[in-house]
Amino acid sequence: MNININDINDDVDALSQEIANGPPLFPAPNIIPGVITARFTRRKCSRGKRRINGYGLFKLFIIFQTNAHSRVAINRVAGDLWNTATRDNRQGYINLCSQIN
Repeated sequence: MNININDINDDVDALSQEIANGPPLFPAPNIIPGVITARFTRRKCSRGKRRINGYGLFKLFIIFQTNAHSRVAINRVAGDLWNTATRDNRQGYINLCSQIN
């Protein structure tokens, strides 16, 4: 599989722009949408129920709020946003995870 770094960078730029023009990601939403709760209650793995963490939930909100982008672009943008977020902003997603798990 041949991945062009310029295509990835273009996708990262497009995703960043889409997030900037969309609804704010911080603070975390107060209500857990039913689709997210349903998604995690159906998850099965051989080691039992997989738990979601704050970063995983944050990434999921990015995926739901944007158009289709590559996994690499989503991981890069989500990682940058998560690492630059304040502790209070991250705590909102962590608190939501405790409601889901």
